Formats: sequence, C-alpha cells, structure tokens
Amino acid sequence: MAKVLITGFEPFAGESVNPSWQVASALQGWQLDDEVEVTAVKLPCVFKQSLLTVEQAVNQLKPVVVIMLGQAAGCSQLMLEKIASNFIDANIADNAGQQPRNCLTASHGPAAYFSNLPLNAMLQALHLQNIPAQLSLSAGSFVCNHSFYGLMHLIKNQYVSMRGGFIHLPYLPEQVLLKPGSPSMELATQITALKICIEVSLQQQADQLMA
Repeated sequence: MAKVLITGFEPFAGESVNPSWQVASALQGWQLDDEVEVTAVKLPCVFKQSLLTVEQAVNQLKPVVVIMLGQAAGCSQLMLEKIASNFIDANIADNAGQQPRNCLTASHGPAAYFSNLPLNAMLQALHLQNIPAQLSLSAGSFVCNHSFYGLMHLIKNQYVSMRGGFIHLPYLPEQVLLKPGSPSMELATQITALKICIEVSLQQQADQLMA
C-alpha cells in the first residue's frame, strides 16, 4: 500500500496546542482508497531535531507524497507554500531554546527549492469547496521553513520521484479566545481541506513553471 506522510509540529511559543499536529493526527490511518494510507508524524519545534525526524520518517516509510503542516499566527486561510528558502533567522527561540540568526539550513545547498506539489490544482479544489486558501511565496525563516527546505533538499538528492511541500494553517478557534481580532478556522474544516489536498496531490501532475 502506498504511503502519504503528513507531519505536524508540537506546540510552541506558549501555545497549548498546534493546529498542524491536531490536523495531522486526525488523519493518521486515513485511507483515500484501498491503495493509499496516511501516516502522521509529530515534529519537534527544534531546528536540528525537526530535520532528523523528517528524514527518519521519509527513509522508513518511502511515501509517495509528503505534506508538512505548520501554524501561522494571523492567517485566516490555508497558505500553500511555494518556496522553501535556505535561510534561518529566528525571531523567537525554538523549544530547545535555540535562536539561530542569519544562517543557512544547508551550507552547500541552493538558495531555494520549489514545492513539487500541484499547488494550483490544490488551490482550485479548495476554493470549489469554499475553503479559504491562497498561494504563499514565503514560508518565513523559522523551524517551519527550515524543515520544508530540508525535505525538498532530501527529495532533490535522494527521492526525485517523491512529491513534497508545506502548508501553513490558521489558529484553531480555542487559540484565539484571549486574542480579540485574531483569525481562526475550525478543526473540521482544516481536516477536510487536507483530505482534499492529499487527493489532488495524488491525482494531479506537479504545477509547471511558465517560460
């Protein structure tokens, strides 16, 4: 049976939950059909350990698709990340107290990688179901982008037929009770959105760059 790997992060920055892991864990064992099954893996919000966990999961499962999830404060919709940047500049410390500034994820890697998920097709499918989503050209410079870049670097060098990418998710409603004006999205909607993204990523070819 083919595997789809979904990753989410543990809570960070004082939060008690992280929507990325809430969504990923809800999809553990979900089967799109009799031939594809989802495995969820929780990533530590720690720079070095997040990459090691991703690499271990990919090497073990050999998934056909990897979709990484992360939390994005202030977002009102899913952010489908196009670009993984080879740049770290942490505005806050990770969960191990590390706060690297102005450095690289891979010292000999390219400046950036593109996701090879069919992002435009995913976006269209989400909009057809009235789920707010948009394409994003920056995954930031914290652990999310660091892990996204690490995944694409691994795919480029070891798993060229694998598809991978990153999606940032809004807060859950319970996270904004004491944050007036902060946007959020129901967990059920986010889970539905990821099921759509998984299905599209398996059925559609990767987006083509225009000349």
